[in-house]
Amino acid sequence: MSAVAAGALLLTGCGSAGGGGDDEDAGAGEATAEEFADTITIGIEQTPDAYNSNTADANSVYNTYVNNITQSDFVKVQPDGTVEPNEALGTYEKTSDDPLTVEYTFADDAVWSDGTPIDFDDALLAWAAYSGTHPSGETDADGNPVDLFNAASTNGWAEVEMPEGEAGDKSFTMVFKNPYADWEVLGAGFMPAHIAAEQGGLSVEDDGAALVDAITNNDTAALTPVAEFWNTGWAYQANLPELPDPALIPSSGPYKLDNASNGTLTLVRNDQWFGEEAKTETIVFKTVDANEMVQALQNGEIDQFDPSNATKDMLDQLEALGDTVEVETGESLTFSHIDLDTSATGVFNDQRVRQAFAKCVPREELVDKFARPVYPEAQVLKLHEILPAQAEYEEAVTQVPSANEYDEVDLEGAKALLAEAGVTTPLTVRFTFSEQSSLRADQVALVKASCDQAGFNIEAKPDPDVFTSLASAPGTWDAAVFGWAGSGLIASGQSIYITGGNQNYGKYTNPEVDRIWGELVQVTDPADALPLQIELEEQLWSNLYNVTLYANPGMSAWSSSLEGPVYNPTQYGGTWNAETWTKSLS
Repeated sequence: MSAVAAGALLLTGCGSAGGGGDDEDAGAGEATAEEFADTITIGIEQTPDAYNSNTADANSVYNTYVNNITQSDFVKVQPDGTVEPNEALGTYEKTSDDPLTVEYTFADDAVWSDGTPIDFDDALLAWAAYSGTHPSGETDADGNPVDLFNAASTNGWAEVEMPEGEAGDKSFTMVFKNPYADWEVLGAGFMPAHIAAEQGGLSVEDDGAALVDAITNNDTAALTPVAEFWNTGWAYQANLPELPDPALIPSSGPYKLDNASNGTLTLVRNDQWFGEEAKTETIVFKTVDANEMVQALQNGEIDQFDPSNATKDMLDQLEALGDTVEVETGESLTFSHIDLDTSATGVFNDQRVRQAFAKCVPREELVDKFARPVYPEAQVLKLHEILPAQAEYEEAVTQVPSANEYDEVDLEGAKALLAEAGVTTPLTVRFTFSEQSSLRADQVALVKASCDQAGFNIEAKPDPDVFTSLASAPGTWDAAVFGWAGSGLIASGQSIYITGGNQNYGKYTNPEVDRIWGELVQVTDPADALPLQIELEEQLWSNLYNVTLYANPGMSAWSSSLEGPVYNPTQYGGTWNAETWTKSLS
């Protein structure tokens, strides 16, 4: 889990999202270590592009799949959305509700894989990076201040006062300015502060005092090179021809990065790991084309995969393999949607144009072609923050009148809105999507076939690095189809919709939405959240920003020789417990 557990994760090609294994046989003396393979290979559709998945440019599930087992947090989110403490890293205790105060203690033996203690310095750097409290002095195209750190999300962290502690301490305290609904997941996202400090030109001979001083004194000059490294220094070269210097990427999890070649990333057991030893010596992440995943599993090239492009054909192929594979499907907390550029210079700046586009998107046809073949009960998604897998979905839909306005294609209504907006010639829309996803290409083609009849001119714009373009290249796209992989947390979507939010790629702004989110993130009882979420949903439809399509059907598949995988509908995917997996050789 990463710091963006408080936010959502990108899944550009998604059609779906993604019990620990036990050792009872070995305990009974019936199995030996020799009966298990020393390597497990996991198939992924896009190559990881950064060790720091907490930046706006790298907050993808493909990085999270790796970091699940190379980075540790104080809690671990389970597949059902519950939170379990991770006492290997340390302990935490809420000591006050007013103000909300949490005391954390890193375990004495908690160290990075290079032997450096994990301590207050790492926690303080996390706060500096995610809190949005260190402005660079620059502003973006919309006049919003730009922070030194390019964090994917400031959700929750913006409510935290500067953590209390001393350089090198094993303990620290976080005091919240206001209550925060998902406070328990903020003990996360720790990157090695000693590496960032050293690469930023600060001394590391003083137990981190130089970095701590720079942060506490808001020394912009000293922090700028540190932030620059935090933003980009842990990025990988495209397609991973090799890893960065191993000294720059120490691990805090049961595995550490070992080598990379041609998009294949190899992890080995972390010999400095302070928790229970990982079951298997080596984990390999192998980049495989989505259309070749089943064949790769059948051939033994990979042992497990969570398809982002789940299709009925894929499910049929897997089921045809019989008892040689295990397959689990279900509803996920990931959803497909189309975001629109609503900025001042964007095609969709006019609300009427956004409404016209929503009226011509064939949502029911998209569900019928891409969701129901895998999960027959799939439906058009009418909400943004509550998904069908959640118990309160049906109740909420009945209380959001505007959620029903775009159920069916209405070409005449779309034409009328465009005319009202003064559009007299076909309006060109640069529609971007992941170049690696045939599903997204097919979806854009369906939208084009419908919306071109209403007065739009859809131009398909596949992008090999759509993550970066969405976050860092405003003005290069008008519409984008991708997925948000969620966790079920109350406040996870805040930065997607609030004015200036780090994940608000379409520059949407709505004072009422900002107000509602300001109240929602302070709710500490889930029962109190629903009325605010309903109010939020009505605003997101009546003052439209994006078009939700469907909650993705989830799937996970693995070789029957593998013990340990569990289908995980959250944004963490199947590798949430990969350190417990074993592969039988029998």
